[in-house]
Order: sequence, then C-alpha cells, then structure tokens
Amino acid sequence: MNCRVKDELVSQLVALNNKLNLLSPDLVHGDEEREEVQQQRENLYAEIKHHRAKGHEGKPCPAAKQAWASHL
Repeated sequence: MNCRVKDELVSQLVALNNKLNLLSPDLVHGDEEREEVQQQRENLYAEIKHHRAKGHEGKPCPAAKQAWASHL
C-alpha cells in the first residue's frame, strides 16, 4: 500500500538532501544557508515520524507498516 502524504514528505526530504549536498562548505555558500536547510530537514524528519505513527486519523500509516515488514 502506498501513501501519497508519506511519498510527498520523503520527496521533499530528498530534495532538501540534494540541496544540502550542493551547499557543501567547499563552495561559496554561507553557513547560515546550510543551517536553514538542515533545520528544514530536521522538521521534515519529525513530520515523517509523526505521520508514520499517527498520520491517518490518529492511526499509524499503513505504508510505514508495509515498509517495515518488507525489511524483516
């Protein structure tokens, strides 16, 4: 079973990870911009965790259960 909300959150996280990689310290970007992207990533991780636990009317996300079972 797929979950559009989870998929969208994960897509946003992937995009932020890519952006963070582009803002490597070797480039001319400031630490402030990196910190902002890092904070956005942390917020998304928290949102994904909450969605997995109680994102469907207070119940766990069925897609998260399926993903967990496939790793066993």
